[in-house]
Amino acid sequence: MQADTRVQHSPNATFQIVADEAILIHLNTGVYYSLNDVGTSFWNLMDGQRTIGECAEAIAAEYNAPREVVLADLLELADELAAEDLARP
Repeated sequence: MQADTRVQHSPNATFQIVADEAILIHLNTGVYYSLNDVGTSFWNLMDGQRTIGECAEAIAAEYNAPREVVLADLLELADELAAEDLARP
């Protein structure tokens, strides 16, 4: 994925927030995944309207972190979520 990709949750994924972390469950496989606080912030922003770059800007501001570092992490996470069919462009 690229910084200008608009990403959203897969219809095959459901989630629950537990202790400020997202627990994702793939509905077809039953496999579950957990996201740390930054990953959970990204998950909450993934609405299909915002680009990954826009999500990175929001998270960088929230955590007072360099945008480039956050963007690189989000691109990697988006690719991992897509590979597990938890997110899609």
